[in-house]
Amino acid sequence: MSAKRRFAVGANVVVRTPGICGVITQVDEQPSVLWEYWHTIRPELGERREPGSNLELVPEPMTNLETKPTPMTQIHLHGDNPRINVNSTDNSTNIVSTSSDLLFVQMKEKANTIADEAERKDIISRLDKLEKARGSAGFLPAYQNFMACAANHVTVFGPFLPALAQMLSYIK
Repeated sequence: MSAKRRFAVGANVVVRTPGICGVITQVDEQPSVLWEYWHTIRPELGERREPGSNLELVPEPMTNLETKPTPMTQIHLHGDNPRINVNSTDNSTNIVSTSSDLLFVQMKEKANTIADEAERKDIISRLDKLEKARGSAGFLPAYQNFMACAANHVTVFGPFLPALAQMLSYIK
């Protein structure tokens, strides 16, 4: 008794009889009729079911050109807890804790990049009040005051908003 033939999904095959080419789209887990593995093949037209004994792999094309190694792809990871997803959706959530002192230092550095001098001074002043009010009942009004002023600069302060919002939960 010869070994039964079972081809992988995605394999290019020739159906011996009637001599057509196609791609395997499904393979049975267990042998069935005549103790054969049955395959679903998608040729140019339609779909058909064939036993492994009626299939042959289409060989790879031959060439006299040297194969060149594929270049390495550079991957750059940025930010806290970066991750790579290949053919998948990332539904995870990161919680990164950073000291609030460092947070305010970084926010002031970003505020110093604002071109309009009057806006820059106003935002830094409100940042100072926000920093002094952290952990107290005065934090919420200071937060609202800062956000009203910084609304025109969301691209500058956007990365800091989750950490600021988390500080709202620590109000005494």
